Amino acid sequence: MYLSKLRVKGFRCFENDFNIRLSDGLNVIVGENGAGKTAIISAIRQLFHDSESGRYSITSDDFSCSFRAEAKSASSFSIQAEFDGLDVNHKVALLPWVGSADTAILNLQAENKEVRGRFKKIIWGGNSKSSQFDPELLDLIQCIYLPPLRDAEAKLSNGRQSRLSKLLKALNRKELKQCKKDERLHPLEAKIKEFNEALAADETLSIKDANELITTHLTQAIGRHFGQQTRIQFVENDFTKIAESLTLLFFPNLSAEDQGLFRSLNQNSLGYNNLLYIASILAELTLNEEEDEQPLFKLLLIEEPEAHLHPQLQIRLLNHLKSVAEENKNVQVIVTTHSTVLASSVELDSIIHLSKSKKPIATPLRTCGLPPNSSQFINRWLDVTKSNLLFASGVILVEGIAEQMILPTLAKIILYEQDDGKKSLEDLGVSTINLNGIYFKHFMQLYCNIKKSNEEEIDGENIPVRCAGLTDLDPPKFVKVQVPNPQKSGQFKEVDNEFIPYDGNMKDGTNHAIKLIKSINGSTNARLFVSKYKTLEYDLAMEGNNAALMAEVIASLWPKPKKGHSPVIDEFNEMAKVDWTQQPPEKTALAANSILKRIDDDNIGKGMFAQVITDKIENGSVVFTVPSYIKNAVLWACSLDKVEEV
Repeated sequence: MYLSKLRVKGFRCFENDFNIRLSDGLNVIVGENGAGKTAIISAIRQLFHDSESGRYSITSDDFSCSFRAEAKSASSFSIQAEFDGLDVNHKVALLPWVGSADTAILNLQAENKEVRGRFKKIIWGGNSKSSQFDPELLDLIQCIYLPPLRDAEAKLSNGRQSRLSKLLKALNRKELKQCKKDERLHPLEAKIKEFNEALAADETLSIKDANELITTHLTQAIGRHFGQQTRIQFVENDFTKIAESLTLLFFPNLSAEDQGLFRSLNQNSLGYNNLLYIASILAELTLNEEEDEQPLFKLLLIEEPEAHLHPQLQIRLLNHLKSVAEENKNVQVIVTTHSTVLASSVELDSIIHLSKSKKPIATPLRTCGLPPNSSQFINRWLDVTKSNLLFASGVILVEGIAEQMILPTLAKIILYEQDDGKKSLEDLGVSTINLNGIYFKHFMQLYCNIKKSNEEEIDGENIPVRCAGLTDLDPPKFVKVQVPNPQKSGQFKEVDNEFIPYDGNMKDGTNHAIKLIKSINGSTNARLFVSKYKTLEYDLAMEGNNAALMAEVIASLWPKPKKGHSPVIDEFNEMAKVDWTQQPPEKTALAANSILKRIDDDNIGKGMFAQVITDKIENGSVVFTVPSYIKNAVLWACSLDKVEEV
């Protein structure tokens, strides 16, 4: 059983009809601020009694009000939840919600009329609003909500809302029932009672003396007629009171032996307290209770689980939430997040995109009809965005998605030559960051002080981590040349001719980032590396026999005509047969130029080409040669070799 669809109208930002389709297991809702992520969670909470935060009462802010001039709040709002995946037991228990269908339906409607501080609302199951509703059916669904700014320390501390007391009562529910039936104390109550009696009688602890002094002064102050008897003890002999008095302590690793080393939660980090809190929630959710005590369905709602957690812990937490939802078929987890780390670490099928272009629209990516190769491509693209600038032991900054995709594979080739082939950038903690442009000046100032023109270098602190930047030379696309003028015999005219660089035919680059090299490369931690000839793809084609493999990939990606041959495919199939290690640089440059043009064509694109050639390099037995500027950047970022100053 799981919540499969939510329909909302007139609630918060959902002025008009809004629908969101959910899947069993883990759901991760992403979207920009104001798209309605929190409103979705709030709508679900309106339907159920939240065991952590209690009933979510209706306020005037819950009624939708647009930002149009003279707009009025909605006169009412409605929320409808559909549940699918029902087995026989579910259908029997929720019969008023199901009727003759296979889907259980729960409805709520609230009127924007406040009477004595409350708004009128009605809840019903099934399609008929007039059907009799049994509120106890809501108890069959356990809903737990964790807000974005949760006070984990307060929840884990002793008190009435103690998480520990809830967990202990859940663990002992069956035995507590039996003890009450047998009119006897629970073993924990019996132990505390015995301890309290021994404590009160022990004269060496001065407990008895303190108690007598209090009683004496109380009697003297108010007299015997109004006096009261007192007793000092550890806690009341009641299981709930005992459980509520317990508190959780922590030790920074799992190897603690001395109990005296444990510390209070107020000495722990916010992030770890948050994890302890969520762990206690999951412990209760995954309990194997008796069938008559087990909820039909458990729903965990978490806003921003990344709160106070660094990226690696965010990913581990999300993976665990996914496993809990998969391994416990009656548990569904719905997460909202602003974290690109979480969004990039989950499969597309679990992601729901929320847009607010004209009105909020929820699009589960699993419904987009993507063929398998497209899903694999996007999943891989999302995966490489997991790189984390502030938690890496080394950083490589690149201009675009093509470099970000292919660089980790090229790094494996480089690192294989340095070691035994078992290392990768991930093994060494080095992240590849896609800047989506030539923005090195902004990002590299984290790692070095860049001197401005005609100004002294800024004396600022830098992150003590090696940072390498990869950028293109970008020489001029055209050069002026003299050619015979057909209109004037014996004379020449100047025309633009395409510039194709190779050794012996080079021009200075036009990339403005090149001006930063002297300042950046004079620092301790940062280096900027520039392609030798032109761009990434061009320089790859100029090395070794790379052009043959690159031509093969282009031929495989180029659209095939319905009839006849494609001149482009024929051209690159022939190019793939050439041994480019035996060709002069002028001819290789012509091939590299043709390769770059076809990659830039809309029929392929740099991203798709990088994806396919990356797979070819990783899965094939081909020899691929890495340009020196990329090799130097990888070795620098990995702190494996010294690179000559530029």
